[in-house]
Amino acid sequence: MQSKVGEAIQEALSKGYQIEPAAFRLLQDVAESLDAVDLINRAVEVKKARNDSENILLKHDLEEVMPKQPEEIEQEALLRRVEGPSVADIEEEVEILKDPTPVLNPAEGGEGFSVLFKSRFEKLLRIASERPDAHNIRRIDEVRSAPREGGLKVAGLVLGRKIRRDQVEIQLEDPTGKLTLFVSDEAKRAGMELLLDQLAIADVEFSKRGAAIARQIQSPDLPDHVPNQSSKHVYAVFLSDLHIGSKTFLGEAFQRLLLWLQAKLSDQTVVARVKYVVIGGDVVDGIGVYPEQESDLEEVDIHAQFAKASQFIEQIPKHMKIFVCPGNHDPTRQALPQPAIPRKYAEVFYASSNVAMLGNPYWLRLHGVKILVYHGRSLDDVVATTPGLSFTKPAAAMKVLLKARHLAPMFGGRTPIGPEPEDHLVIDEVPDVFHCGHVHTVEAASYRGTLILNSGTFQGQTKYQANMGVVPTPGIVPVVDLANFEVLLRDFTKPYFVGS
Repeated sequence: MQSKVGEAIQEALSKGYQIEPAAFRLLQDVAESLDAVDLINRAVEVKKARNDSENILLKHDLEEVMPKQPEEIEQEALLRRVEGPSVADIEEEVEILKDPTPVLNPAEGGEGFSVLFKSRFEKLLRIASERPDAHNIRRIDEVRSAPREGGLKVAGLVLGRKIRRDQVEIQLEDPTGKLTLFVSDEAKRAGMELLLDQLAIADVEFSKRGAAIARQIQSPDLPDHVPNQSSKHVYAVFLSDLHIGSKTFLGEAFQRLLLWLQAKLSDQTVVARVKYVVIGGDVVDGIGVYPEQESDLEEVDIHAQFAKASQFIEQIPKHMKIFVCPGNHDPTRQALPQPAIPRKYAEVFYASSNVAMLGNPYWLRLHGVKILVYHGRSLDDVVATTPGLSFTKPAAAMKVLLKARHLAPMFGGRTPIGPEPEDHLVIDEVPDVFHCGHVHTVEAASYRGTLILNSGTFQGQTKYQANMGVVPTPGIVPVVDLANFEVLLRDFTKPYFVGS
């Protein structure tokens, strides 16, 4: 592969062109399946044909001349199958099921967190009790006093987890006490995937020495279910992490998205069916969110950032309903759950008849489809503490949250949690679509009938992200057909997308 890439680089140099790093990485990725030298030659021909005097081959120059991938061909075939008039005149079918904004009522001090965790335990235990294999769950004090022969089932919040070379040890807690469990080999993988402070259900046996052994471990988890689907082919566009105000905000690509939504570019068959735009937080880049952020900002005033954001949002056609929640970069309370972005920053958003300003997380129903929208800050904690996970595959981390039936189980990590009298972060219903952002990587997957969707970003990589090992996939937008959950990806970083 390296020799093929080397030959391609030499070909580019011989024609007077250099190759940017992103284009070089793309060559490395495709060198096994495509003729890298031929790719360079065709990219050079295209640049010359349009009188492009820039002597650097960019990533999009190569992407423009690459053959279509099978999934792109499949998506085009799908569009030919989905026929019908524009949805512009179809009545919206919207129901806001849950929004934390009007119900937040933080309690004071340690007592507030005690009440929060009591609510969490009770809600999750109720969910766990609905599992067909979770009948007859015992309290911890009952397990301690029960006869030591035979199997017992116990549930508790994970107070601690230790992973040694050949042993996993967990400690569970419920209102009646604590119990330390040594995890058997057959349950070791499940034990390693547990998150701190989530609910776990364990089948327990006692050794002759009195040690409690977990023979099997389950999370509350989602049941297999047939998702609700729209009776019409109505599309929803999912966005997050715009980071307007950042120097690395991809303004040109975002403007291309807006022109696309206005049906002024190609792909009008899809655009004609777009009825909803769901934005999952980090609308702006904010101020002072991370060390030395000021050097990364184009707009250093939060009101100026929102003024610019308002100019963009106003360009979305009025027949499209827009839903906006905050992320950790937006100017509202940082502890979860978050209330909606205050009106004083986003007056134009509030004044727009087609915009709904909501808290984080929120639930809504669109044409019968139940959607859970959560910015996703706790994905940082999930990736940091669960072996085998990374920011490049966010769907796997989102699946962990679904299995835990909680959006931010870990207390005391990177994700601040407010001491509310009710835990609004419990996933107490089964979503048809689970949408997150935050990690700046696009990915779609399915789990037990739920579409898992991370919508990526419109921000290029910052120095801070590079130091954190975050490699974004910006400008790629997922569009979901609510009738069948088909996901179409549109890359607005590509200039050849203009014109139709």
